[in-house]
Amino acid sequence: MQQPPAVLYKYYPPERLDFFETMQVRFSSPSQMNDTFDSHFLVPRELGPKARIARSSWRNKMGILSLTERQDNHLMWVHYAKNHTGFVAGFDAHAIFFRQDNRVLRNVEYKTGPDVLPHGDIEVCFAKANDWSYEKEWRCVREFALTESRMTDIEPSLVTEIIFGSQMQTWQISRIVWSLTQFEMFPRTKLFQALPSRTAWVMEIQPRELILCPHCEGDGFVVPEH
Repeated sequence: MQQPPAVLYKYYPPERLDFFETMQVRFSSPSQMNDTFDSHFLVPRELGPKARIARSSWRNKMGILSLTERQDNHLMWVHYAKNHTGFVAGFDAHAIFFRQDNRVLRNVEYKTGPDVLPHGDIEVCFAKANDWSYEKEWRCVREFALTESRMTDIEPSLVTEIIFGSQMQTWQISRIVWSLTQFEMFPRTKLFQALPSRTAWVMEIQPRELILCPHCEGDGFVVPEH
């Protein structure tokens, strides 16, 4: 079993700026994921329809927080951060959050096909088709009661990095900076900007130092002088 890197990342579209106000993450049901076969497995034919119904019920109970090792993947910036207009949050992968409340953090194994199992197993949540291997995904998984909220509070200290998309609007960056200030997350949370390389087809992650503008009423920021 692989040990997680120091930081794991999650891509967000600009509509999720509320993340910095609520400090909550969502553990999604496999049926809500963008992979039709997420957490899907085959049941032996001899077990009949009851086993297939049980498989569906089991999948509805599972909650998945998808993360990745990569903060510079162009395709993920396009797909998950709305064409570079969103942002990426970096989480302390060694924090106790990922082990509390029966949560399991593990890297995804990419395979050629589904397993055949008589019943649901959490291991299934960590298997995906080879087509998704470019995402280098890690997952935090736990089982939820059907009436339990999938939105989960986090401590601000869990967020160690913020990366702004290359097409993110200035007022949105200001809103993030303002929220970080309210949560007293400076200077521990590091700020970066994702920018297209001038010499290759890759995204470069460059440090960015910002503070709120004292004259803009929260709608702007300035670069500190050194």
